[in-house]
Amino acid sequence: MSDLPQGALGYHAVVTEYFLGLRGSGLLVSPLDEELIARWERLGVPVAVVCRGLRRGLEDATARRAPGASPPRSIRALRFAVEDEWRAYQGGRVGDAPAPPGEAVAAEARLRAARELVAGAGREADEAQREGYRAAWRALAAAEAHEGSPLERVEAALAAADARILHAWLATLPRAERAALGPRIRLLAGPRSRGASRRAHREALRVHLSDLARRAGLTCLRGSV
Repeated sequence: MSDLPQGALGYHAVVTEYFLGLRGSGLLVSPLDEELIARWERLGVPVAVVCRGLRRGLEDATARRAPGASPPRSIRALRFAVEDEWRAYQGGRVGDAPAPPGEAVAAEARLRAARELVAGAGREADEAQREGYRAAWRALAAAEAHEGSPLERVEAALAAADARILHAWLATLPRAERAALGPRIRLLAGPRSRGASRRAHREALRVHLSDLARRAGLTCLRGSV
């Protein structure tokens, strides 16, 4: 489960902005980086651990860099530093502190947090959007019907719930505004880079659509729990 407080930027946005700040240039990350960030979120890697790993990885790479060589330009180039930081976090218990939760416990905690977010958002939404949150609640209730590990099942349920929230939101927009969203998110995501899968590019488009929905006042689950 994300360690971001409710109302904060989503997991993806925090990691992206932190990395771009470290790098000192650029406005976007690649679809392959988007896919990696989504994978860390699914695994429950705390955002602070990701950011710490990125910083240490970049510092190490800079210290080892030959004169004239370029610094790392992607999150994927620093992924091993993040994974080392995650392993250190998992093994870094102090005294009798409990171990990080197992996958089933983490999955249940994430699902419970998602239900709480949906319930709260549904109470505050207008009637047009409330049906989207009702549909999202039903999607979360069907988490066990998905295949895969506990975290994979919850991730699939969150994706289904978000799809219902976004569908209800899009249905309320004027036709011209709805038609303008496609070109806008494609511009934000940029063209699909060589080597990037179609799935990774679709995920990048989804992330930008969800960010726009959040700015419009909606509660989206992936990146929030």
